[in-house]
Amino acid sequence: MNLDWKWIGIGTIIMIALSLIAGLILTLYIGSQLEGVTPPSDIQFTNVQVGLAALLNFLTFAVGGYIVGIKSAGRTIIEPAIAAAVAVAIALVLSGNLSLANLIAGGLVPFLAGLLGGWLGERRQDSKAAN
Repeated sequence: MNLDWKWIGIGTIIMIALSLIAGLILTLYIGSQLEGVTPPSDIQFTNVQVGLAALLNFLTFAVGGYIVGIKSAGRTIIEPAIAAAVAVAIALVLSGNLSLANLIAGGLVPFLAGLLGGWLGERRQDSKAAN
């Protein structure tokens, strides 16, 4: 299996950008709740807020994978998944929380979402080529 490192890099950038956008959307929704809260342990989220955060996280990496899958030449399904894991690793490094356990726990869903998005993008690319 030959990996296309160019698309892993591009996918990582796409997914980081989409994560920032998702973070802004989430901040608009729950940001006022965070004003004046000093210790993070004092933050209380509703099930709807947690669900929205999970959905935005999944969609971020699935859409990023889809973009890579549809735009890249050739078969690039695993590349978006690797890009998602790299984007999570970068976020963990920047937050000072990089560990193997955090990478596995925090990277599994994004990896699978990137894989699904890449597969869907490739299917879309194949259907366009067939027409």
